[in-house]
Amino acid sequence: MKNSILLLLAGILVSTSCHLSKTSTAAPEAEPQWEPWVIKYERGPCFGQCPVYKFYLLNDHSGLIEVKQNLMEPGWYQADLDQEDVHDILMDIEPQNWWKEDYSGLPEIADLPSMSMIYKHKDGLRRFAVQGRISDPVSRLFQKVEHLVRESRWTITTKRPVDPDLPEPTDVIVQLKEGVDVQVWMKKYSTFGIKLKKRVAPHQQYFVVTKHPEMGSANDFFQYLKLDDEVVDAQWDEELSPR
Repeated sequence: MKNSILLLLAGILVSTSCHLSKTSTAAPEAEPQWEPWVIKYERGPCFGQCPVYKFYLLNDHSGLIEVKQNLMEPGWYQADLDQEDVHDILMDIEPQNWWKEDYSGLPEIADLPSMSMIYKHKDGLRRFAVQGRISDPVSRLFQKVEHLVRESRWTITTKRPVDPDLPEPTDVIVQLKEGVDVQVWMKKYSTFGIKLKKRVAPHQQYFVVTKHPEMGSANDFFQYLKLDDEVVDAQWDEELSPR
């Protein structure tokens, strides 16, 4: 009799567990909330323990961050931001000349992490990328952004940045060293479909070159130019156009 009861209970438990395993499912992932943004700041890796992330200042001036490594657990987070700090950053990057500095006289900095910023200004898109050289105004601005990231209280979120479907830039202003023939120099970048658009000044080594939009990535093209021994400086050349 005792054995019969144990067998009956075992049968009930097996039946119940089978039923639960067939009907229970994992909770579905929450749908992302797509948010428009004003600024995107991206910080890349270095040889040390640099934080790697993408920070977005959203249209409502709150923050959104995608952490890659060395900051918090990888993932997406949101935070309310100090609005005085946000206003200070926006005032710093408002002048167009902040985006057009001459880096030719600045020294190379070893192990400088890649840093870039996109600003959806009311008069058009503005881009900036650092590779190897950085000025004091740009360094101070990026330090303000990084301070804002470190001091904010981040919580896990389902918010995601709206992909603005931005075309990759193609035109770069390059300053070549004296004696470098631009036509010979461009042959090194034939895999990017490089072409000469114009010479900026008749007696100076400033040129606007462009890559084919379907040959190689814009970022690779730009970074190769920045690291070229025959290039003094390179920066994106983008006309401002209304959004």
